[in-house]
Amino acid sequence: MRCLENYILKYGQEFGPVLYHALQSQAAHAGVSARLRRKLAVLTGKTPAVLKNPPAEKPLPLFPEPVAALEDTEVMALGA
Repeated sequence: MRCLENYILKYGQEFGPVLYHALQSQAAHAGVSARLRRKLAVLTGKTPAVLKNPPAEKPLPLFPEPVAALEDTEVMALGA
């Protein structure tokens, strides 16, 4: 809502909301059109699909196994 308020402050009560909604609709329409063009191009075989983030060969673990050398260092640091 802050953007809409800024448009109202800048362009007035009459034109602020109209310009805001027009620009939002135009941006949304452009995004949808681009996605549809890419989907149609892939389906018709014109261009290959390109992954934004291709999967890694081996997924990285969320919590990797601790290394034995690190465990020894931690034990010595704790004084045990």
